[in-house]
Amino acid sequence: MIDLQLFKNIMAEARNNPTLLDSYSPNQFKAKEKIVEHVNQFVDTNSEIVILGGWYGSILVPFFKHVKRITIIDLDDHAISISKNRLFSHYDNIDYIASDVFDKKRHGRIMNADLIINPSCEHMPSMKTLDALKTSKAYFAFTSNNMYGIEGHTNCVSSIQEFKDQLPSNSTILVEDEIKDTRGIRYMLVGRLTV
Repeated sequence: MIDLQLFKNIMAEARNNPTLLDSYSPNQFKAKEKIVEHVNQFVDTNSEIVILGGWYGSILVPFFKHVKRITIIDLDDHAISISKNRLFSHYDNIDYIASDVFDKKRHGRIMNADLIINPSCEHMPSMKTLDALKTSKAYFAFTSNNMYGIEGHTNCVSSIQEFKDQLPSNSTILVEDEIKDTRGIRYMLVGRLTV
């Protein structure tokens, strides 16, 4: 069912915010839809999900609106503010944290999640350097890409193997996927962390 309030909120905000429209582009939608396809079996109404580098949460949040709690952690406090106050103000199960995901103050939330999604690995250091993942038992879905020429892409990868090399040592991979994008290839790894 269509969330009419969300649709109205998107239309109102998009008039003044072209980057919001980019967060709903066909490329973004295709990649996020694949994440949901691969992880849906791991979540239910009691699940707690953390989205690292969640940007506006545009596509992932509505897909998971039935879970107990969604936490979006992103450096972009402007995007966090728009998501919280304009897009999803009618959702009561979202926590917003404008912060670096590597900030140790955020590690408790990450460690205790049932599912950790990072649709933005190309924007941050490798996930094997995120200490919070070393003591987590969560499922995960991480994506990166080979789109080196895009501003802010500081950690792109050239292959699924190169991306696998960036996972924490306590990762078990359940799904590997590649999604063609008009600008390159998105690499996706879905799995489970163990301690």
